[in-house]
Amino acid sequence: MEVVAAGLFGGKEDWTLGPPMMGAIFDAILWGVMLQQIQSWWAHSRATERLPTRYLTYYIMLGSTAWTAMSISYIMHNFVYMFGQYAVLLEMPYFTAFPITGWGLTAAVQAFYIDRSFRLNNRNIYLLLFLSACIVAECVAVILLLIKCTQSANLLAAPAALPQLRFWQIMTLATDLLITTSLGWGLWSAKTGWTHTDALVKKLLLVTLETQLAPTLIMIAFVVEMSITPSSTMGVFFDLLIPKAYTVGFLATLNVRVRLKRAQTSQAGGSNGNQTRSNAYHLGSGRLQQATVQVDTDTYIESYQMEAAKPGINRSNGRIDEEESVENLDYAHNLSKRDLNQKDHSF
Repeated sequence: MEVVAAGLFGGKEDWTLGPPMMGAIFDAILWGVMLQQIQSWWAHSRATERLPTRYLTYYIMLGSTAWTAMSISYIMHNFVYMFGQYAVLLEMPYFTAFPITGWGLTAAVQAFYIDRSFRLNNRNIYLLLFLSACIVAECVAVILLLIKCTQSANLLAAPAALPQLRFWQIMTLATDLLITTSLGWGLWSAKTGWTHTDALVKKLLLVTLETQLAPTLIMIAFVVEMSITPSSTMGVFFDLLIPKAYTVGFLATLNVRVRLKRAQTSQAGGSNGNQTRSNAYHLGSGRLQQATVQVDTDTYIESYQMEAAKPGINRSNGRIDEEESVENLDYAHNLSKRDLNQKDHSF
């Protein structure tokens, strides 16, 4: 077995030994990215998150950590404990465990997106059942692949499991494309013609494409690689990256809500509600258009002068006659302050 394995993998170690090592390295890097995303979600979104989504996030966090530990164990087994032996690359236990463990993570993330698609498309029960059936078909494909791999003694007999492997790949890829399409359609149908609402819908569309693009492209590359060179170890590289690509996209979807909320708050504070932009979306269609109210205001300034106040009778003369003053009248005499220096004065 060692001679056969050395003939298969020896002399071109860069293409045979490099992909598994690079897959484990990139998986560890994405695990660090996942930790940063978990920290942000824990600080800003965990308290207000729905309970099912919260438990799903815990499950994905633990499952992704277990996946990284398994990939590190795979590399340590091949290149540390069994260093120098090519026959270890033909062993089946890890290749058997990768598909079923990876499906446990990808199916959870797909279920989250299916729930969002169901809500965005007016709770279309037929869409929910169809997408759920796709996940069940993935599970069936993985179980068939697992059964076939356990019947293979080593990797040399793995070509017999290619039909089951292609079935799993095609179903996963088809489910991703259907979920992305349904999410995009639901968001596009939510456009109303209002400027701020349509701007938010556009951002959500971009976020949906960004988060779903990475796992979809990796799965496409996996399918193409297995179709061209099924005996190559390049497929291990893509197989190790797929679960973490789903995890990072899922957490990015959860954390983007905080960024959008902050952007809306800053935009509302900067404009103070005084700016309205026109939107030409749905012009000429039967949908309601954005109403714009223009108010014209005119300002009039009226000024006039008041006549100077005329002086009263008692202020008509500049001098007051002391003899006619009220203090010198007879009835105004006050004994308390008059003739106080008279010794013989009697009261």
